[in-house]
Amino acid sequence: MQAVSDSAELFRHVSAEKAYFYRCIMDVFAAAKRQYRLQLRPDEVLAEARWPAKLPEIEEINAALTQLTAWGNLESHPDTARVSSLTDFYRARYLYRLSQGGEAVESALALFVQTLERRAELQSVALEDIANRARSPAGAGCRDRAGCGQGP
Repeated sequence: MQAVSDSAELFRHVSAEKAYFYRCIMDVFAAAKRQYRLQLRPDEVLAEARWPAKLPEIEEINAALTQLTAWGNLESHPDTARVSSLTDFYRARYLYRLSQGGEAVESALALFVQTLERRAELQSVALEDIANRARSPAGAGCRDRAGCGQGP
């Protein structure tokens, strides 16, 4: 039962209060993964995300990354590459990457969106076919079974 509740945590960002904000961040990680960029820094997330309005503060990004890590979507690792002083070394800096569960959620959400789009396309094509047949002369002249090609 614990594994099921842990799995449910991975989807919390989809229905959370700041769902759109979290989705912007997760979209950056999914795109980076497709480009074989496995780890990102908070400033890279800030620069690469498609924010709906104004750019958020880096503190907001850090808080969201921490929350996504707590839910299991991301993994964090200490970032010592940009350390230039002893103070920088002791300041908490992290690199983030998609966790295995986070990758699974991103794949599932992409498939979900793709399936919805395909169903909508199929429905619109079917409705267009129905409308075309209703307007066609053959459809209008189909008053008896013989006129419809169904025979006597």
